[in-house]
Amino acid sequence: MEEEAYINSSKEVISEKLKKYDSRGVQTLFKTLSRNHYNLLKMVDNKARIVLTVNSIITSLLLGLLFVVPKSQTVQLEIGTRILIICSMLSMIFALFSMLPHRYFGTSYKKSGYIGTLYAENFSKLSLTEFKNEFKRIMMKGQNVYDEMIIDLYFLGKIISQKQHLLFISVIIFLIGIICAITYTLFNGLFAFV
Repeated sequence: MEEEAYINSSKEVISEKLKKYDSRGVQTLFKTLSRNHYNLLKMVDNKARIVLTVNSIITSLLLGLLFVVPKSQTVQLEIGTRILIICSMLSMIFALFSMLPHRYFGTSYKKSGYIGTLYAENFSKLSLTEFKNEFKRIMMKGQNVYDEMIIDLYFLGKIISQKQHLLFISVIIFLIGIICAITYTLFNGLFAFV
């Protein structure tokens, strides 16, 4: 009996602790989310850099190939290489867009009324006095700090999503260019033997 009472009371103590606000848990949550957002931004930039490098190498090789190939073979190579060059250049454009420094914009940002005090580009537009006043407003209540961080993480997540979407488009365009160029070259080679 005593053992059951002890187990039940310890369960109640644990459930009460779980219901309470855990400041260390919340801080860990924000640290983890911030680190994840930072890592995602780094990954998008690294992948965009890879896409740019691969596309620039392919484009420069193919442009060089167009000028080196004998005039008799120019017609067979021109269409396939032009498809690949055009797709590579379009892919590079989208990769460059995904690498642009992020900015908070859009209708949801404007409607939110969020000033973006935690983001350097936003607070660099404020005077020192305005910046100090804004930070005093945030630090007045502990909940304000968390609210600012939540809003900032939300909009940063939206920016990361947009960057990932642009990078996805860039890679898809590159794949389409490669598939079209290979398909054209294969069909052109098969019909040359017939």
